[in-house]
Amino acid sequence: MAAYMGQRIIDGVYTYDYVIGKRPDLKEGIDTYLTDEGREDLITQ
Repeated sequence: MAAYMGQRIIDGVYTYDYVIGKRPDLKEGIDTYLTDEGREDLITQ
């Protein structure tokens, strides 16, 4: 689920803040996914 949401953030469907606000349990996985994809610039918190 974290990888899917991370990709949706990259695609611009959702913002990082919105997803983390709704699903804080996915933060670690999303951060890892975004970092692995070279998009750590999208991590705002």
